Amino acid sequence: MSATAIPPITNDAPLEEKVSTAKNPQYGLKLVGAAFSNMFASGVSNPLDIIKVRQQLRTQTPGAKANAFWVVGVEMARTEGVRSLMGGFTASMLREIVYSGLRLGSYEYFKDKIYSASKGALTREGLGLKVAAATVAATIGSALANPADLVKVRMQAYYPEGRPYRNTAHAFAAIWREGIPSSSSSSSSSATGPSFLSSLRGGLRSLYRGVDATTVRGIVLSTSQICSYDQIKQTMKRKGILEEGLALHLTSSMFAGLICSITSNPVDVVKVRLMTDKNREINGVLDCVRKIMVNEGPLAFFKGFGMCWGRLGTHTIVSFLAFERIRLLLGIDPM
Repeated sequence: MSATAIPPITNDAPLEEKVSTAKNPQYGLKLVGAAFSNMFASGVSNPLDIIKVRQQLRTQTPGAKANAFWVVGVEMARTEGVRSLMGGFTASMLREIVYSGLRLGSYEYFKDKIYSASKGALTREGLGLKVAAATVAATIGSALANPADLVKVRMQAYYPEGRPYRNTAHAFAAIWREGIPSSSSSSSSSATGPSFLSSLRGGLRSLYRGVDATTVRGIVLSTSQICSYDQIKQTMKRKGILEEGLALHLTSSMFAGLICSITSNPVDVVKVRLMTDKNREINGVLDCVRKIMVNEGPLAFFKGFGMCWGRLGTHTIVSFLAFERIRLLLGIDPM
């Protein structure tokens, strides 16, 4: 009687299953790593960020010499001191903890969950899954971080009459008071009275001014930055152009920095204008877009692009290189 051959046991599960079930995904550590890597990148690029904000707030003809980034930077150092180039640093760190910690740190969490929910309709190699995950992560991160983002922009803006904010805490308090009705601030009330509730609503509304533009910018930036990095890196590895390592991370992040700078600059201009509109002269995003188009022309939406690219390009490269290094130190697989 002939013996029946037993086929060898193999592990031929699809790539998607191997990736999703290989080990503990360590989502918490990814959040921490994303926050720290982006805080480091934001600290490095803060001078470029504040020059970009100053350029975007200027309303002269696009391309005018006085709006060139080197002119703005030299003027700031001469009139306000070299330390002015680090304006809004504390608020920027607070923003990165919430904004980038969530949008980058939770990207893979939502990527895994959306992939599982799609039941095979989306693939890990496809762009659709990446865009969906980045959109959800960026929406949450951008909305929650809006107060810190608002304070950062206010502290980086130029005030001819002198800076109205002593520090980050004072800026938060001053912006909160902007939304409190005068009748509420002048009358005494209990913690449960209608004056308290109107003050609470007004203060929160003031801190969340521009949240629609902030969220749209966050979605545009994250889908173009995180998705392009992920897609380019995945494609180059699959085609054997580069292997996992510093060269691959650097190349992918350089392309991602350029792509997200081009896509996010117009939204960034609108966001900065809304956030610095203390006198409420702009009635929302559409009114801001209309006024820029009528008064300054379409090229105004790309004001500060050189600094935007310099800042976002630097931030993207440093943040992804640091994020990949932190993952390696924490024993997490590469992104």
